[in-house]
Amino acid sequence: MKKEKNNFEEYIKSSKGAILITIFFLILSFGQRLISDSFSMDTEFYIEHYLKDYTWWLGLDRWGLVLINKILSIGPLVLFQSNFMTIVLIALYSILFSYLFYLYIPKKWRTYYLKIQFILPIIFITNPIFAEQYNFINQNVAVALGICFIALSQIIQKEADNLKNKSKIILNIISIMISTITFGIYQAMIPLYILIVACTYLLECIKNKNSCWKFLIDRIIKFVIICILYLIICKIIGGENSYLQSGWATEGINCFKYIYYVIVDMLKCNTIFYNISFLIAICIMIIINIYLFVKKKNNIGILLSSIGILMSPFYIMIITGVDQLKRTQFNYSFVIGFILMLGCLYLINTEKLKKIAYLIVILSLSIAYKQANITGKLFHSDNIRFKNDTILATNIQNDIENQEWYDKTQKYTLVILGQQPCKSNSFYEKGEVIGYSFFEFDYKYYYGPSQRANAFMKTLGYDYKEPSKETFDKAKEYIKKEKINIYPSNNSIVKIKDNVIIIRLSEEI
Repeated sequence: MKKEKNNFEEYIKSSKGAILITIFFLILSFGQRLISDSFSMDTEFYIEHYLKDYTWWLGLDRWGLVLINKILSIGPLVLFQSNFMTIVLIALYSILFSYLFYLYIPKKWRTYYLKIQFILPIIFITNPIFAEQYNFINQNVAVALGICFIALSQIIQKEADNLKNKSKIILNIISIMISTITFGIYQAMIPLYILIVACTYLLECIKNKNSCWKFLIDRIIKFVIICILYLIICKIIGGENSYLQSGWATEGINCFKYIYYVIVDMLKCNTIFYNISFLIAICIMIIINIYLFVKKKNNIGILLSSIGILMSPFYIMIITGVDQLKRTQFNYSFVIGFILMLGCLYLINTEKLKKIAYLIVILSLSIAYKQANITGKLFHSDNIRFKNDTILATNIQNDIENQEWYDKTQKYTLVILGQQPCKSNSFYEKGEVIGYSFFEFDYKYYYGPSQRANAFMKTLGYDYKEPSKETFDKAKEYIKKEKINIYPSNNSIVKIKDNVIIIRLSEEI
């Protein structure tokens, strides 16, 4: 019997067109990052005190993130290098996921798959969710590498399935080790890992025309082993996992309400992060299952994996019991891309339905372009915001230095009250974090924007002490009592006792 040819080099040679299309959408979405020096919240602290961020990450059970950043010497942070490496790694995991599914699809689909395989990566990588995620430059490279690791671990796992004895054991161990490190990079990798297993299980069931219980049990056992190893390392390091602490223990049955709200938001396409393509993907998956049922080719494995895939955008909410930030919802766009690609494969391999398949290709290109347009605008807007923040910080510093009472030999505490969002005419979009000014973010918290704005000003060389809560509260009382003007008016910058400088940016305090 002739051995199946799965040579990666041959695959790449046959995938040049699909790779070029993927790179086009990658640059369309993320190209701004290569010419921009802007950075987001949290990055300002990393630039100033990156070793402290290592301690913070370890407390969040992100020891893999610390490991990768230390190995790659990402700290102190060099923005261009981080952005460049992130974009390269996005291109790499786009190729690796496409190759992974190439290994699993039926042989008769391969010719057409090589032509339309770009559907998955262009929809996955262009979604604005990744504008939010990759706006946190201090963890970009490790997160992108972690996604590569998920694809790579499953490719190695597939290779191990075809081997026996010692070689099989070695590859299984390598796959488990890579996945364990991945979980330690970022907890959102865990739902993505589960989704990839569900996708490969679905393809395995379709190809072998049975429920492939042995395959499923094997993957479940390995997942449990990976989780146990990850938790053991977390325990040894002493992390608290507070970032993704489950809401079930504190909120109880109310968690179902939060999950319901997330489902409604996705189905109603609320916010710039969601669109009609998820509803289309649900319909396609239902039609595929009905078609297989009519043809008597459906089985429990296909049905279970289909349900698992459709539920995957909600995994992180189900696990934690709370609505997680958009930047953690990797599964949303991956599911859409995978299902559209699968539906296209079914149609294009049916002579009478090929024209509909081409419509799915056009639809996929349109969705990717729309998403890339929003993602590009988010990055552009954040770049404008960063320049605006830099100008504002410099103006504030110059105005402080021009005060009669200013003494450059003294160390001052700076209290910033109110807020000042970016007002540029070139500003287009805001996300959950991306696009928010350092002089605006955290405005509603008890310390206002003082902490963020102070840390940002330190990156520009303007070094002030951060105010305590007591100092911040006293400053609020003072400006109300003395009726301090709004910056940049006269009497908008004042000094009170203990070398505390107060700046009022808006009416709302």
